[in-house]
Amino acid sequence: MSKSKDDWYLSLKGWLPQWWFEQVENQEAVLYGMAAILERLGQAVDDHTKETYICQAQAAYLSEHGFERNLFRYDAELDPAFAIRIKNITNTTNCPAIKEIVDALLEVGFAEIREDFNGGPFFDREYFSDRGDILINAIINTFSIIVDRQVHAPYSFYSREYFVDREDFIGRNDSGLDLFNRIIESVNRNKALGTLYRLIERAG
Repeated sequence: MSKSKDDWYLSLKGWLPQWWFEQVENQEAVLYGMAAILERLGQAVDDHTKETYICQAQAAYLSEHGFERNLFRYDAELDPAFAIRIKNITNTTNCPAIKEIVDALLEVGFAEIREDFNGGPFFDREYFSDRGDILINAIINTFSIIVDRQVHAPYSFYSREYFVDREDFIGRNDSGLDLFNRIIESVNRNKALGTLYRLIERAG
């Protein structure tokens, strides 16, 4: 807590010799002026110190706390509600969290996260190499996101009970590029800085 103007005046007065006050002319006015400035500076320091705490920060300062954690204020969201969201933030940079983010975006199947430090498969009696496995060159501080082929099974079949019209489609043969762009954007926003990754789609 910062000092009041009177406290600062007594402190400043204590730093000066007594003879300086034997003939009081402008001495007290000067010291009270300095004390008032120091009081305002102390209050400003206290205010900025409070803004470093999520529960006490307000307005733009609270928004900075959110930005630091990759959270942004909703339209018309008040400080108390935004502060609760910031305090309840979870780790989004670890592999389970990134898998959860990617799984929520996928149209088919679930993602698999492989960290390069775990290494690739070893050829021994308990392992067989087949087309379902992916062999990659290990890179330090890198992980791979492996997803199934993002192609839906046909939504409908030609039969006597079904007619194709503009409101329905049969399916597609190739994965949509927009989906992978959304995955890349989401992972880039959440992964740790300096960490590399690959996004791999299985061939079949």
